[in-house]
Amino acid sequence: MTEYTWPKGVGDPTPEDIRRAWPATVSALPVGAAVTGKVIGRQPFGVFVQLDGVPDAVGLAEIFSSPPGTVPPPLGFAISGSVVDHAEHNYQVRLRLDDWGDERAPLRLEANERLTDLEALGGFLRCLRQDFEASGDQWENRTLDSFLEALEAWVSDAPGWYANHDEELPTDADWTFIARALSAARFYE
Repeated sequence: MTEYTWPKGVGDPTPEDIRRAWPATVSALPVGAAVTGKVIGRQPFGVFVQLDGVPDAVGLAEIFSSPPGTVPPPLGFAISGSVVDHAEHNYQVRLRLDDWGDERAPLRLEANERLTDLEALGGFLRCLRQDFEASGDQWENRTLDSFLEALEAWVSDAPGWYANHDEELPTDADWTFIARALSAARFYE
């Protein structure tokens, strides 16, 4: 799916509604609160969510806090997750989703998994190539140019991905870091 849109549908809160309701939103949705809602906007960097029970609140779940290879879920997708932060400057509730609704199986590389040698990295790259051959039309970054641009962006933003998965960013050259970066580049912008 390559359809991207900002929240602007009938019934979506207006920017003025969101700003006016901000103090009540922060009070009703403290950090750690469980939330449900539906996707009302979709961008390469994540999804905007209208939150149940707080009609003038908008949540944002960023893609870098998702499992590697995740595609932003479609408009109307029902989500559940938790509040991780409040962005005062733009009146957004930052979210961590329980389920990103990705229909494709992610490439096998768990958040805490480590590739220990060049052979393991070669096997991962083989799986990456096979994934492209089988479903490359679903990749966000299908050309080498866009893939490398996304790879560069993901590497720059990797500290955020690791922090969101409660892991330390590797300080030494690590085959897993390279594999994770290559995997994320399929969709990351």
